[in-house]
Amino acid sequence: SSGINAEYGDDTNDGKAPINKAKLIDKERMNDIINMAVSDLDVRAEEKNLLMSNPTAMSSQDKASLCEIVFEGTQFPGFLTLCDSSLSLYSTGRSSGLCLDIGYTQTTAVPVYEGYPLLNCPSLLTSSISGLKLDELLKKQNPKLSGLDSVAMTEVKKQLCQIYTQNEPRMMTENEMNIFVLPDQSTISVGNEMRCATEFLFSPHFFGTKSPGCHEMVYNSLHKVDPEGHKEIIENVLPIGGTTRIPGFAKRLQLELLGVLDYEFTVVDPAVSEKEHLVWVGGSIVAELSTFEQMWIFRAEFEEEGPERITKKKLLF
Repeated sequence: SSGINAEYGDDTNDGKAPINKAKLIDKERMNDIINMAVSDLDVRAEEKNLLMSNPTAMSSQDKASLCEIVFEGTQFPGFLTLCDSSLSLYSTGRSSGLCLDIGYTQTTAVPVYEGYPLLNCPSLLTSSISGLKLDELLKKQNPKLSGLDSVAMTEVKKQLCQIYTQNEPRMMTENEMNIFVLPDQSTISVGNEMRCATEFLFSPHFFGTKSPGCHEMVYNSLHKVDPEGHKEIIENVLPIGGTTRIPGFAKRLQLELLGVLDYEFTVVDPAVSEKEHLVWVGGSIVAELSTFEQMWIFRAEFEEEGPERITKKKLLF
């Protein structure tokens, strides 16, 4: 991968993302992004197979569309797409667990068993909690942030946001206000909104959003999994997505779950330097595994059997 993010789009161009809320909404732009990545990497596509990550809640129909885009718009001889949750787990040395994926436009909680997300069971949950909604809340509480794009807001959250673990956040005094340098080198002061707004992730109802908090999503999803058959799933909870890199998130999630779960579990918290690359690292591991060999789709069989038949056979996950 060249690191081009198809979920968010590219703010330096027209800002139109081809994937929104796990739905493929612009096939032409998706094709452009794939070809842009090939060009940036300066690789001969006809000599490589392509492994793509996809949002966890993406439908089989949209995965089939990705397959068509790859074979009709590029020269790759083989194609495989796997969800972010599975790839992230593999990067931590696990093949089973429950992933809480806080994306830019929605949050997904999904159990993964031996590398395969359980997409057709009731434990797959989605929520309107998202990085975008947190951005909007921060901008509302501090209008000086209103002109920042998603890339700059990611830096704001990474550098200045904090999730507290006590009942109430300690309020900053005026002398403790943080200074953030904008891309144009101008500066803005940010303070208590950085601590208060992040409570949205765990108590969205306080902010007028009718949605369960992150810990409630994990709890609800885990309770729909048979604990006898999926012990590894229950034991490993992995939060992923840019918003989960806010300092204090994993610790707060662990504390919230300790209050409601009556069995042993672990909130997996990779090092900060690793969190940004979980999907990429997982992809490099999966590409070498024989486990997924039967799922690869090759151009010859795609052309022989047609997109509908071959994708129904292989794009089930």
